[in-house]
Formats: sequence, structure tokens, C-alpha cells
Amino acid sequence: MAAKDYSRMDQLRDRLKPWKIGFKRTWGQFTESPVGLIGLVILTVIILMSVFAPYIAPHSLEWRAYGDGATFEQMASLPHPPAFGDPFFAPLGTDSLGHGIFTQLVYGSRTALFIGLAAGLLSSLVGVPLGIISGYYANTWIDEGIQRVVDILYALPFLPLVIVLVFVRGMSTTNIILAIVVKSWLNNAIVIRGQVLSLSERPFVEAARASGASDFRIMFRHIIPNVLPLSFVYLAQDAAFAILTQASLAFLGFSDFTNISWGVMLQWIQVEGYVYTAWWWLIPPGLMIALLAASFYFVGYSLEDVMNPGSQS
Repeated sequence: MAAKDYSRMDQLRDRLKPWKIGFKRTWGQFTESPVGLIGLVILTVIILMSVFAPYIAPHSLEWRAYGDGATFEQMASLPHPPAFGDPFFAPLGTDSLGHGIFTQLVYGSRTALFIGLAAGLLSSLVGVPLGIISGYYANTWIDEGIQRVVDILYALPFLPLVIVLVFVRGMSTTNIILAIVVKSWLNNAIVIRGQVLSLSERPFVEAARASGASDFRIMFRHIIPNVLPLSFVYLAQDAAFAILTQASLAFLGFSDFTNISWGVMLQWIQVEGYVYTAWWWLIPPGLMIALLAASFYFVGYSLEDVMNPGSQS
């Protein structure tokens, strides 16, 4: 029994060994890119900010400057610029209702990361399998059907389509993610299809077919491991695109206002009319949106250089 268990463990190690070697090689090449490391550092900092938000934020989201018994003169002083203990502690100032900007910024990172990662993952889960199937069954009715759907969706303008879908289904975070995914999976499918078309002509795939391997086995054992690294590149790009799209929707008023987000902060300052007077309210959320989107783009750009060295200039 022990020998049998050891044999199974040994087989598992043998199967995982190529993945382990590939990961180490990819990580080593990735760390040679300053842009990729900068993106990874920014992304890590924002992830830590979202995880430890209750410990980093100086106040809760319900906190208001001057408290509930604020006088008319105190309310008239809002939005208040940064204050460090006199008359209250708000390192990035407050909005027009007295809520701390820094607190909203910290908790808003959760919404941004959730939307970015969820939309990126869903885009990959839809686009990558469809791209593999379309490429493997090229020039068949399956391929034609998938490509016609892609062509139709590509013909529709992105932001108006997302706005219509959110308006019809409701302005919840889940519906915003699904609306973004409706079109963001298209690039995944097209690029993966092209990669699979190339892989299908490789000798190892032809050898697997000749040995009698099923289509599912060939796709799972030979195609997916070769296209998976490329899918991570587009996952990072889709995440960045989703973050920018959600911020645009929030600024236009199509967002879930029950969840604090950086886009909602920008929309609120525009509605209140303090865009040109409350810099401490305007700049931080815009800067955080740019940093988070850039971090995903930097990581995706570096991964693309690792996966496709020929793309480097």
C-alpha cells in the first residue's frame, strides 16, 4: 500500500514538475522587467489596503466631521481640507457631508479590485474556452457559429451597450460586472483561437491524434497548458479595462451607490459642484483609479514580453 501511495505521489510530482519549472522560468523573466515589478508592487499595496481597510482607515464610513451636532457654521465649512487633529483628524480632508476622503479611498479599493478581478476572470472563463473550441474545430459549423457571435458583438459600441444593460437589469455591482463581460471576452476568444490554430499543426498534437486521443484529452492535456500563459496576459488587461469602465459608469451616474467606490467619489464631487475648489476630494480617487489600472496594464505588458519575446521592440 505504501509503495502504491508513493507511486501515485511520484506520478503527481512528475505531472506538476513541468508546471513548476515553467512557473520558475516565467517568474525569473518577469522579475527582470522594471515595469512589471512596479505594477506588481502597486497592485500588492492596493490589495493589502483593501484587506486591512478597517485597520488602515482612520474612521468608519459612517463617521462625519464635527459629529451629528454640527452647527451651521461648521457645516458651511465643508468640504474641509486636510486636517490633522484640529478640529478633527482627516488626512485627506472631507467631502461635503463631512465623510473622510481617506477612509472612502481605502474602502473603495475593495470595490475596484472586486470588479476588476471578477470581470477579468469571467472574461477569461468565457473567452478562453470558446477560443480553444473555435480554433480546434476551425472551419466547421462550431467555429462559424462562435465567430458570427463575435462579429455581431464587435459591431455594437461598448459603453452604450454596457449602459443599456445596466439600466435594464439594475445598477448593482454584479450587473455591472456581467455587462462588462458581455463584450470584454471577445479579445480573449479571438487571440486564443489564433494561438490554437497554430498549435493544432504542431507535431505533438498530430501525434496525440494519431495515437487515438480524444478531442477533449488533446485540448485539456496539450492545448490548454500552452494557451494558459497567454490567457493571464488578457486577464490582467481585462481587469484594468473593467476598472476604468466602472469608474466611467459611476461618473455618469450608472453605478451601485450603496457601495463606496472611487468612481462614485468622482461622481459625487461633480454633482456637488466642487470639482474646481476641493482638490483634496478630486485628485485622490482619480489617482487611485489610474494607479490600479496602470498596475494591471504593467503586469500584463510584462507578461506579454515573457510569453511572446518576439513582441519586444
